[in-house]
Amino acid sequence: MANFVLVHGAWHGGWCYRDTARILRAAGHTVHTPTHTGVGERFHQSAENITLETHIRDVCGCIEAEELSDIVLCGHSYGGMVITGVADRMADKIRALCYLDAFIPEHGDSLNGLVRQALAPEVAAQFIGAFRGTALEGHSGLMQPIPAEAFNIAQANRAWVDRRCRPQALATFESPALLTGAHATVPKKHYILADGWDPSPFRHFANQVEGKPGWTLAKLPCSHDVMVDMPKELAAALIALA
Repeated sequence: MANFVLVHGAWHGGWCYRDTARILRAAGHTVHTPTHTGVGERFHQSAENITLETHIRDVCGCIEAEELSDIVLCGHSYGGMVITGVADRMADKIRALCYLDAFIPEHGDSLNGLVRQALAPEVAAQFIGAFRGTALEGHSGLMQPIPAEAFNIAQANRAWVDRRCRPQALATFESPALLTGAHATVPKKHYILADGWDPSPFRHFANQVEGKPGWTLAKLPCSHDVMVDMPKELAAALIALA
């Protein structure tokens, strides 16, 4: 049996892995779905000074408190920034990394910087400009959630996702990942590309790792929120990785 730690993306919370976690637990695995400071059920802790470092420490704290090892660590979207930072500090505890339609940073990269690398300049500028504006104009430095429709989330699930997502500190998108390179020693790394929506910055990262030693790649015909729209398929992929 494996230890799974499932890390959510921006604006979400551990709630988004509800169905995938249920399937994994029914198969006898241990599953943790920590929620980052300032979102989900921790929205009451929201503040403009929350950074990527805060969220890395959230997940490291979960692993330490639960005394976990031999972990399959999965990060969705922005969660790719987080799990890279966690793996850089706890590589010896991690069996495999799964990037679920996620960003893959190098030392010094911020999420907004990676968006500029991955998308056409006009698309990246529109994304960053619009949502940075909502964060700085009357929203206390919090970036408003992107609507579920923009990620092509299944119609039946859009209202649930939109209802549960919360604003997130702009600083989490603009702070750099500070890495030593230790994360690269994790023996197994897997990328799952959600192939059912565009314009997706994540095709850029899938192309980067395809054929790279130590990496495997899979594609699912899905919206960006794979764990919401295809929880069974995601659970099967995670079990196979474990």
